[in-house]
Amino acid sequence: MLKRIYQKYKSMQISDDRGGPQIYVLAAISIFLLLALYSTFGYVYKIQVMATRLHDAISTSAITALGANTVPDPTKGGIQVVDTSEVQQEFMINLQNNLKNWPSSSYTLQSAQVFSENDKGSSSPFAFSEPVPGTSIYLEMTMNIALFPGFIPMSNTHWSIPLHVMVSPNSYESSTGTWNLVRGT
Repeated sequence: MLKRIYQKYKSMQISDDRGGPQIYVLAAISIFLLLALYSTFGYVYKIQVMATRLHDAISTSAITALGANTVPDPTKGGIQVVDTSEVQQEFMINLQNNLKNWPSSSYTLQSAQVFSENDKGSSSPFAFSEPVPGTSIYLEMTMNIALFPGFIPMSNTHWSIPLHVMVSPNSYESSTGTWNLVRGT
């Protein structure tokens, strides 16, 4: 098979016999392009894994913090936050535990806002399109990504991606446009 490729190259207009580059130069260029393509897809996959991991850690940390600091609310039928500052502190502790292998500079928390059942249906915070679902925590964070291309001749790339996340133990029913409350026990 390689012999056929070589013979086909020799018969082409761009062959080295007719003044074109040698087949080794073309092979080196092809290998370089394949490595660049492989690296590009590798970094895209790395960013996707990081985003998924951060999303799961945020969700788990916030729901755990809310679950540990809420009590049943008999008047509204849902759950009520006991101490909002305790929810924020426990969220950060849980997030750091869930992302213990990540460098501390890979994410930053700008603000955390805790809502109670009394806030249900009120106007949404910045960058959140639905009304407040009731007992929930709204987070403004930044995900910092640094790519070091290695052998590819390009400079290091740093991205800061803003995140606006609303986490609630309540579930949103998109077909009806309503929130299903978590019922206190």
